[in-house]
Amino acid sequence: MDAATQTIPAAAREDYKSRPGALIWFFRKSRNNWKEKYRALKASVKGLTNQLAAVTRSRAEWRAKAEAAGCRAAALEAELAELRDRVAAADPPKKARAMAR
Repeated sequence: MDAATQTIPAAAREDYKSRPGALIWFFRKSRNNWKEKYRALKASVKGLTNQLAAVTRSRAEWRAKAEAAGCRAAALEAELAELRDRVAAADPPKKARAMAR
């Protein structure tokens, strides 16, 4: 078990044929590229999450405004109907008076 967990020194490894300096440069560049890629993706996800939260909040605000406006419109329509009934009860219809002559 100890032999399996032991690491082989880099100088003794023969699986890479390129010189170590070139490998270090390549692996560092590769690591930095994927780190930058995922950093940019993380920023994009955060921006989209913030935008989603803002849109959801805005939609809720507009929905509340629309519901309030609908309630107000219904109240005004009821008031208008009441006023029309009062006017109709107070004044006889003009057409009926004209026809009676």
